[in-house]
Amino acid sequence: MQERFSSFFFLRSYVAIAAGILIIALALDSLLVWLIPAGNTEAAQRHAADLALIEMQLQNPLQANLSSDIAARFVALESQFESALGVPLSLYEQEDFAGQDAFLSALQTGEVVSGFDSEGQEILYRLLENSDQVLVLGPLREPTTSRNSIESIVIISYYVLVAILLFLWVRPFYRDLSALRHAASRFGRDDFSSRVEVDARSSILPVAQSFNRMAERIQYLVTAHRDLTNAVSHELRTPLARFKFSMEILSKTDDEDKKTEYLNAMKSDVQELEELIDEMLTYARLSEENLQLHQTSVHLDAWLNRQMNLYAAGPVHVKYRVAMSNPSDDGRVHCNADLMARALNNILRNSLRYAATAVTVTATLSDENVVIRICDDGPGIPTDKHQAVFEPFARLDTSRDKQSGGYGLGLAIARRIMQRHNGSISLENNMPTGACFILQWPRMGELSPSK
Repeated sequence: MQERFSSFFFLRSYVAIAAGILIIALALDSLLVWLIPAGNTEAAQRHAADLALIEMQLQNPLQANLSSDIAARFVALESQFESALGVPLSLYEQEDFAGQDAFLSALQTGEVVSGFDSEGQEILYRLLENSDQVLVLGPLREPTTSRNSIESIVIISYYVLVAILLFLWVRPFYRDLSALRHAASRFGRDDFSSRVEVDARSSILPVAQSFNRMAERIQYLVTAHRDLTNAVSHELRTPLARFKFSMEILSKTDDEDKKTEYLNAMKSDVQELEELIDEMLTYARLSEENLQLHQTSVHLDAWLNRQMNLYAAGPVHVKYRVAMSNPSDDGRVHCNADLMARALNNILRNSLRYAATAVTVTATLSDENVVIRICDDGPGIPTDKHQAVFEPFARLDTSRDKQSGGYGLGLAIARRIMQRHNGSISLENNMPTGACFILQWPRMGELSPSK
């Protein structure tokens, strides 16, 4: 999806530039055609009326003081014609073009025929009506504004307009890249709240969004690491302090009973440290992005029954049931059975710790999802603390300490396990009192290959 999104922005920029260049080229081409009519008929069209007027005067026998012979009249009027036109004018006989059949055929149509001399200058020919004389105009001079000059101006205009188009495209692109560079620079100076703000139509929007997601992830990890480090240092300090105290007392007493007592206390502190370290390692391992989760197919009813049997002899009654949306459902789900059992047991132990008389576990199966609700009848958890209980080492009151069990990592580990299953864990208030933890994950997760 992200690749298609990025490709869309690339194609949009490419099409915009290509279309702009094409429009500029077509517009200037139309302008060039308008300024310089195409083809060799330009001069012929420009001088057609002049040649027609000359022909009419040469064939008008009524003009005074002029010979009735066309050639004679041409000689008499030649200087006048050339002075008016500014172009040499000649009169030839058809026989002067003997052997040029194609040329003579073109003359017979009565149109002005264009040709070029040895120097490439254009000459116009017109056969006088009802005669064998051919009127020749030329060689013609170049127009005041030459074709080459117009073409040069149009070409220069093309490059200038393309340069303006590229500037209009590069300017916002450079502005957004500068914003990205400044944000990255601030981020590198430990300003982890730095984000890139660009327009929704920006060409680098996918890059900016990727940077912002990366920044959010890094900010979360840095904050979590800092909080976890502070919490770990606090959690380790307490058993270590007790351990050091026991060592001091042990070295100053000769009472064997006291020595045994303090040795047992030291063993308890070491065991507490080991359990705490194991919990922290588990939490850290579940936080790894490249962790491979091995899922298998398990029968939910049988799996849940095995977990509930662990609490059958406890002082608080635990009951459970599995509800099927489809009576013919085989009750099988995909998950990592060991990790899911750990998540369930972490929540169950928490619920049993605060339950008054009973804990109820209800599993509901649909075609898409698995939902497990663990509800107790204890004092409950304030609504504004429903998210905080899933943070590492979170304790809502002084009663939630190691004397009542746990290190504040159980619910955090459960949340990580549910995230690894593409699921979620949430908390609701139970009625009339208590708390309900809801585990939900896709029923048909990706199975691991059998070994």
